[in-house]
Amino acid sequence: MENKIKEIIALIKEKDIKMVDFKMVDFSGQYRHVTILAENFSEDTMKYGIGFDASNYGYAMVEKSDMVFIPDPDTAVI
Repeated sequence: MENKIKEIIALIKEKDIKMVDFKMVDFSGQYRHVTILAENFSEDTMKYGIGFDASNYGYAMVEKSDMVFIPDPDTAVI
């Protein structure tokens, strides 16, 4: 997995990618996404994930909506 993450980071630099978009599907089948600046993308992003407000995606009530999205490096595409 670490090699795949390093490949993704190298590709982001090589292609001068500015934004990285992470997609997921909510419980009703709707596509959702979280976008970050490519300069903020790192190995830690892939290992520890990205915090987000899950209430906006229908995953949790507002009071318990802090969640972490952990990307799957095997699904990375341009």
